[in-house]
Amino acid sequence: MSETNYETIDWSFDEESGLGRITLDRPKAMNAINIQMQHELIDAFDAFQALDDEADGIAVRAVLVDSAGDRAFCSGLDVGEMSDFSTYHEKKRVPDLFCEMCAAFEEYDAPVIVSVDGLCLGGGFEIVMSSDFRFATEDASFGQPEVNFGVLPGGAAAQRLTTIVGASRAKEITMTGDRLSATEAAEDGILTDVFAERDELDEHVNELASKLTSKPPLALRSIKQAVNITRNVGYDAGIEYGSHAWPALAQSDDYAKAIDAFGSDERPEFEGK
Repeated sequence: MSETNYETIDWSFDEESGLGRITLDRPKAMNAINIQMQHELIDAFDAFQALDDEADGIAVRAVLVDSAGDRAFCSGLDVGEMSDFSTYHEKKRVPDLFCEMCAAFEEYDAPVIVSVDGLCLGGGFEIVMSSDFRFATEDASFGQPEVNFGVLPGGAAAQRLTTIVGASRAKEITMTGDRLSATEAAEDGILTDVFAERDELDEHVNELASKLTSKPPLALRSIKQAVNITRNVGYDAGIEYGSHAWPALAQSDDYAKAIDAFGSDERPEFEGK
């Protein structure tokens, strides 16, 4: 088990399974996102990338994100820090850093799974939407309250919501600042699934993580890239990417292992090369 020391998050990596884990760890502040946490979350994904760069193949197969404490996944931006910002250029650092933080989740090559229990507002909700698989307990609630402070969401929540729920619903969620129950968020397609109890949530998330870490990692990364390109650029660009990615993957050792094992009871161990 590899570990890196941070002050606002816990970071770990299981070499055997290939599962990375990030835990938001400011429970006394309801895991509010301060500037240090933003930098540490960005660095956490850089640390996972460094493991990949050093590996013979792919090291990190999936990343699981959760939170410490039982009141909130994340209550959003640590507003107290913003009081010292007075100029336009100082204040512009807020959305710039938030967007960089969210991009770290969204653009990391491996699948990112987020597990939510409790309150999830503002920047916390933006972290959820930037992840690939999103799960919550029935007690979780979500919202983008930034309109009540006279601003729009700084981490591109309005833009991401538009791609998930459509323009009209995205405007309703961000313009009213109303809270969404976990059930409502799932009905909108924001959440992958909802569970009655934390134990059920943890069991399902761990099962999914185990399933993903057993799959050919190069294929998972290419699928994530194909989906993101299609959403961010367009259908034709996504098709073009896939037409080049498929033959490249078919040249991999993992593909050869899968073909050799086809029709047998053998379960190949994929290495990402």
